[in-house]
Amino acid sequence: MGDNEIMTHLTSGAVIVYMLQWAKSIPQLGFITAQSGTVNRVLSGVFAAMIAFGITATGDAATGWEIHIPAAAALTTGAWEWVKQFTVQQVVYDGVVQKAGTKA
Repeated sequence: MGDNEIMTHLTSGAVIVYMLQWAKSIPQLGFITAQSGTVNRVLSGVFAAMIAFGITATGDAATGWEIHIPAAAALTTGAWEWVKQFTVQQVVYDGVVQKAGTKA
């Protein structure tokens, strides 16, 4: 794993962890709490997959949204990227959020 790849995974992992922490403060997302460990890990896994597989969405509320999923060969390669991304997110969460006193 090259230095640039490591930084990419660390940066995107940190962004996702902090996004999930922020989401816990939004009343409309009441199902995401510090006590909802399984929900948090599922959401973390979904976001890791979106990053690893290169899944994107474009559009807006007026015209609608379109989800773009790469070809099967890219998805196969993305499986290993997903494992790495999800693992980094969990390490960031365990090392930063858990140490700060917030329990999963």
